[in-house]
Amino acid sequence: MPHSMTIAEAALATGLTTHTLRYYEQIGLIDPVPRRGGQRVYGEAEMRLIDFVLRLRGTGMSMRDIQEYVRLRRLGETPESIRLRGDLLARHAAYLRGQLTELTETIVRLDEKIALYRSIYPDEPIPLPAEPPVTPAAPANAPSKRRRHA
Repeated sequence: MPHSMTIAEAALATGLTTHTLRYYEQIGLIDPVPRRGGQRVYGEAEMRLIDFVLRLRGTGMSMRDIQEYVRLRRLGETPESIRLRGDLLARHAAYLRGQLTELTETIVRLDEKIALYRSIYPDEPIPLPAEPPVTPAAPANAPSKRRRHA
């Protein structure tokens, strides 16, 4: 990863839009980005934080909880900040474990139903969902037109 990136380069690297990066900074989801010549300069520390924020968003953590985590992080490595951050992440991990348990139970139920249906109609294959239409691939060097909004 380069030592510093423009906002456009950071957007490409993260899959976010430049608007989303500015918005995340505005609402305190990421730290204020240093500027050089009036332009935002994303370094390794900024990119690591964005990556962590995206990972938390990917788990379904609320924006409010992520903002609280970042706020606590800004307080430094004080015992209170560390304890509160750990508590916040532990609550979210417990929530995710609950979701995982629910999903696992649902998969077990689905597998039971599939086995039942196959036992009733053993010679008839269960049709699979239709494949989406194949679209021509973009050239390997072409940037994706799709952006991930997190």
